[in-house]
Amino acid sequence: MQSSSQPWSLDVGPDPAKSSPPPARRRLAVLLSGPKPPSWETADRWLIQLRWVAIAGMIATTVASRKLVPELRLGPLVLGIAAITAANLAWIFRLFRARRLAGSEGAAREPARDLARAQLVGDVIANAWMLWFSGGLENPFAVFLTFHIALSGLLCPRRTTVLVGLLTLTAIGVLTHAAPLPLGSASLGSDRIRQLGDLVSLTSLTLFLGFFVVVYAHRLEELRQQSQRNERLAMLGRMVGGMSHELSTPLATILLASKDLVDVARETGSEDAARLAETVAGEARRASDIISLMRGQIRLDQRLEPLELSRFVRDLAKVELARLGYGGELAFDTPRPVHVSVLRPALCQVLVNLLANAAEATADAAEQRIEVSVVERGDVCEIAVSDSGPGLTPEIAGRLGEPFQTTKMSQGGMGLGLYISSMMASRMNAVLRMESVETGGAKATLCLRLDSAAGPTDADLRPALGRAGAA
Repeated sequence: MQSSSQPWSLDVGPDPAKSSPPPARRRLAVLLSGPKPPSWETADRWLIQLRWVAIAGMIATTVASRKLVPELRLGPLVLGIAAITAANLAWIFRLFRARRLAGSEGAAREPARDLARAQLVGDVIANAWMLWFSGGLENPFAVFLTFHIALSGLLCPRRTTVLVGLLTLTAIGVLTHAAPLPLGSASLGSDRIRQLGDLVSLTSLTLFLGFFVVVYAHRLEELRQQSQRNERLAMLGRMVGGMSHELSTPLATILLASKDLVDVARETGSEDAARLAETVAGEARRASDIISLMRGQIRLDQRLEPLELSRFVRDLAKVELARLGYGGELAFDTPRPVHVSVLRPALCQVLVNLLANAAEATADAAEQRIEVSVVERGDVCEIAVSDSGPGLTPEIAGRLGEPFQTTKMSQGGMGLGLYISSMMASRMNAVLRMESVETGGAKATLCLRLDSAAGPTDADLRPALGRAGAA
């Protein structure tokens, strides 16, 4: 299940697309289910950002050297800076391509992890080039050769660190034969230039290392918190697994008995009893589907189903809100039919939970209003449920989506609605987010892909097929 990762909150500021009367409130957006950047992508992104800072420093140093050391050959240095800049742009393109492929091809993720190693190796070679034409080991910035070893130790496996270390030692050996700096033409004198170079290089190295260690320490703290959260979720998963195992048998009995009751009622001519029995059977089937999805199982009858989403959402919202006793205004924004293939039980449960939250949020509102919209944007369909309730506070947003976190404990709430919804969204490869808006109220949005990837694939169903064949 993909929903065990920690939800994050983001203060995105006022929405410029809306003009609302004062007092305006800042939006809080919370991603409950959706793609998170993997650790290898984070490392690559950090290296790319650090390289832009290094390029800026190289340009500034080269410009200063033109005035302070007139006899220094600038042509190879400018060529090296241009090559490093082009390489950084190429790394950005590779990272973007790897991110796109990783979303659709599992095999693309492993090569993407090698990007950090390739970047560090390229940086050592580029640094050696720059030093070769600027004095070799006499250059005060030669100390930056050790910086790559520290980076590889923090970001990469041990093999990569050993490789970068050996390459750095080779570069040091080669640079011992580099021509010395032509400090005879230095306007400030050779000693003064060396002192100035040492000061700038050591200061830069200290700032680089300090910044990176602080950022990496913050990342480690995030990973520690995520590990603790995953442990709690694993315990919850074991508990849910045990409970669902015990509930499966009585649910199956209820389902079989209700089906028999439908036949008996129709034989006796009692249509009302038959309809009630069909309702019981449908709810028992839905409960069984939810239990299977929560346990991470996909039954053979839980394949993707084609739906006309606008009509399905509209009908479900009317029935569910009527069942909840909602008496406020209900508005729909479904301009045209949207056809999609989805895992119906998961979609139904997510929408039921979102509608229940909206109805509860507007219970004490002066103006009770719920708006449901279905909008097609390219290859994505967005289902949004907006309410006129109090919206999200930072305290609530920080815990949103966690199990047993609820503000409705006195009303019997267990804090599992959004947690289960995030699990169901993950099963559909969908993105679920919540946000508060300036005018008040909250908005929950479920983003579904319109292609066949929005649900279980044949690979997902193979274990179930194997179990069925063995049976």
